Amino acid sequence: MIRRFFRDSAIYTIPSILSYGISFFLIPLYTRVLTPSDYGALDMITIFGSLIALTVALEISQGVSRFYLDEKTDEGKKILVSTALWFTVLMFTAFLIVAFAFAPELSLIVIGASGLDDVFRLGAIFIWMNGLFYLLRNQLRFELRSEAYSIVSTVQSLTTAGASVLLAYVFHFGIYGFLTGMIIGTAAGVFLGLYYLKKTFQLRFDLTKLKTMLAFSVPIVPSSIAVFVSMYIDRLMINHYLSLEEVGLYGIGYRLASVSTLVLVGFQMALTPLIYKHYQEPETPHQLAMLFRTFLAIVIVIFLILSLFADVALRILTTPAYYAASQVVVFLVPAVLLSQMYIFAPGIGISKKTYLFILINVGGATLNIFFNWMLIPQIGYVGAGVATLIGYACVFAAYMYCSQKLYYVPHDWGAIAGVVLVAAALVTIGLHIHLELYIDLLIRGCLILLMPGVFSFFGILNWKEIVHVRDLVPTRWNQR
Repeated sequence: MIRRFFRDSAIYTIPSILSYGISFFLIPLYTRVLTPSDYGALDMITIFGSLIALTVALEISQGVSRFYLDEKTDEGKKILVSTALWFTVLMFTAFLIVAFAFAPELSLIVIGASGLDDVFRLGAIFIWMNGLFYLLRNQLRFELRSEAYSIVSTVQSLTTAGASVLLAYVFHFGIYGFLTGMIIGTAAGVFLGLYYLKKTFQLRFDLTKLKTMLAFSVPIVPSSIAVFVSMYIDRLMINHYLSLEEVGLYGIGYRLASVSTLVLVGFQMALTPLIYKHYQEPETPHQLAMLFRTFLAIVIVIFLILSLFADVALRILTTPAYYAASQVVVFLVPAVLLSQMYIFAPGIGISKKTYLFILINVGGATLNIFFNWMLIPQIGYVGAGVATLIGYACVFAAYMYCSQKLYYVPHDWGAIAGVVLVAAALVTIGLHIHLELYIDLLIRGCLILLMPGVFSFFGILNWKEIVHVRDLVPTRWNQR
């Protein structure tokens, strides 16, 4: 399993690095073309799209992921995924019709401002297109076609970036240009994905298989809604208590913090299918523990870099109107990482006890709402960052606790806690030193350089494992 993981993880990470890299370097364009209020409106449409993606198709992709490898014949697999495709097309088309018919009312509810009906309609088209793109990319992943996944994702990212720059910056279409660019890029990804999967999808629809997939996926929908609440209640409540301008500032801080998920994407895309395939093998739990320690070491270094240099990055990338966003990054970096780290807690999925997803995520969403309600009126959008971190930390702890009961993985929690506490202390020290700029930067850099010694002291990484990983990666590139 671990050999295939490192190969696929690297391939999946390439388009993600490109996508996040483009997104990161588009920040200067966003902040020069869009006001904080415009950026806040774009953020609210994106949030609405995430909710639609989770609910309209009833998480049918989760059903595909669970039963695809259980199908014994190629014909059975094709019928399964074709059923999922046509169901997705039907449901998202119904959404698009409703969105266009009630655009004035829905735009006021979603964006919180009047006069943005056309912006909302463009957003609805993007949401429709993105629903298909999500299913197609997942299918490439389920078929373990990591190279095709990488190409499709890269084309989508580059086309989106090129079209957005041309329309928003060159032709001065502003937020309309950004949304149209997103539609064009996602359409390119959809057409290319359909090309790669032309032998997979058919004009077939099996009601029995649909019921089987939905029986697994529908109970996940409430859990997914709870995840959505945990992910986006911060911006919804900022918009309620404060304004679209603060939503825009928070959104820029979130975008910078999301760079940390680059390393997670490769793990996430490659690990889950391989766990489902190899979980019965006796060495898998030990390999999973080693992968978690490796992941932890990488993301802690990223956490220090982003937290300690957020203010510098925003001064380089944005305009003065956005500089204040740096103060929320230190909370959002660990929050966005924790929100996706459930992949290292596979026991619930393996045991098919999906009701635990609902209980955990509803509990996490409730905590998130409570802390946002309590903190945003007191300390503004920084309070939303603190609340989000607390909520995701509790959710991850619950996921891991339940998973360990159902599928034990030998983690060294004492060492993990020690490393996390030291990293938090170093960030706190770095952010409270205020000397000359170059001295501040030098001290912050030195604090980051302490981490390899910390990892060695706590045994998070050891030389034998590093050599083992180094030997695995190149040997697998030549295997198919």
